[in-house]
Amino acid sequence: MRQLTALAVAGAAVLAGCNAADDPEGGSGREGGSVVIGLAAAPDSMDPAVASSPEALQAVWLAHTPPLTYGRREGGAGTAVVPGLAEKVPEPSEDGLTWEFTLREGLTYSDESEVRASDFERGIRRARALNPGARRAFARVRAISANERTRRVRIQLERPDPLLPYALASPWASPVPAGTPSQELAAVPGVGPYVVARRERGTAYVLTRRRTLDLPGIPRGNVDVISARVVPSATARVTAAIAGRIDAIQGEPPTTVLPEMRSKYKDRYSEHRTLSVRYAQMDLGRRPFRDEDVRRAVSFALDERTLVRLEDGFLSPSCDMIPPGVAGYEAADPCPYGEREGNADLVEARDLVEASPDADARVLVDGGDGPRADALARYGVQTLDKIGLRARTARTPAEREQAQLRFASELPDIPHPARYLELADDPVIGSRVGLLELEGPPAGHAGGWAEIDREVVSEALLAPYGVGLTGTLLSERMDAENCLRVHPVRGLDLSSLCVR
Repeated sequence: MRQLTALAVAGAAVLAGCNAADDPEGGSGREGGSVVIGLAAAPDSMDPAVASSPEALQAVWLAHTPPLTYGRREGGAGTAVVPGLAEKVPEPSEDGLTWEFTLREGLTYSDESEVRASDFERGIRRARALNPGARRAFARVRAISANERTRRVRIQLERPDPLLPYALASPWASPVPAGTPSQELAAVPGVGPYVVARRERGTAYVLTRRRTLDLPGIPRGNVDVISARVVPSATARVTAAIAGRIDAIQGEPPTTVLPEMRSKYKDRYSEHRTLSVRYAQMDLGRRPFRDEDVRRAVSFALDERTLVRLEDGFLSPSCDMIPPGVAGYEAADPCPYGEREGNADLVEARDLVEASPDADARVLVDGGDGPRADALARYGVQTLDKIGLRARTARTPAEREQAQLRFASELPDIPHPARYLELADDPVIGSRVGLLELEGPPAGHAGGWAEIDREVVSEALLAPYGVGLTGTLLSERMDAENCLRVHPVRGLDLSSLCVR
């Protein structure tokens, strides 16, 4: 799964003024102008039915508002599902098979045509025809009906789907006007603060501001034109942003320029916590990790200070599988495996391994799929050797498939605690996760999710050790202090940017 540079503020900057984080609907005294965004890759599509890549979703949510959406705020408030085009967030019927919502009155598309309740069903049908992801998201939908007079939409399911609100917050749920063909288009009329305009030469997309739109909870935007340019090289993107040829970029800067970024350009460069969890995954069904004591030994042996260094500082240490910002997160205090920051408990780990009948099993270690895979694999082998396990790096694709310990990263497509906890390969935990899902929105049952998280960690079903960080760099002409909102799900909120 490709990782969106989903960002949530990790610093202590207080944002105010132009559409700041504490006032997403507020206006700005610095409206107007244009900005250029630097992308590592082109969006896969600007059609809301097809858009799936991080770069596409970041842009499309400014032009196509679904019935529900995510709060335009940072941190935990940004992972909450809130009304978009719907008047309020719907609740399921008692049997969980029917959901109903009413569209806001007076909605119009960017071409000024009226939004009708039946347009929602058309948008879903079109997305399911064009996008496998949409087919999965709405797999349980049996029928959608609409009352044009009351603007009421009814969704009937084949079986309960507690995650339907998240599907309704995706661009795939955006309404489309009558006559929109069931084929991918360069642009589709939508409802949002920006409009997908004709691409200029050398751009990945162009968004122009729709000044007349006024939707509660949806920022109106600051700049008039947002254009995006693909610059595959991270070094070239950083150089262009420093020189002012690009106004905003996201992602980790190259290590060669990182010290300079963190010092010389700290007034416009900042690092932000994502929703991506880093963890060690062990094969619970095979030796030696079928033994809980051996799994716990690995958790005791993890040295977060070393892991932070291996990730060049782009890691916020954590002892929880659910990351901050997602409902159910509750920091383990204390962590059952100690602080681990430069003080891994190798003595306890060795004692647990020595007492295990499976300690003689040879372990293959896989460093994962990221750019630091080799370094993580070497670290894993060295750590297991220190606690009395025989280990070596998995070298071939076949060995990687057979590895009993793997360093992994998880960034789910929706910010729901179940998406993190279901990674534990345990039938009892899986059953509890499924039952808690049916109880309702996770924010209303955060204690239950936190309890499952604690059990997953304490039994070492998974061994989380941190949350990934990424960076944002603005050009000198941008107002980094007052006009920067970084969303936990969609990344840098381009509508928050403004020129000095």
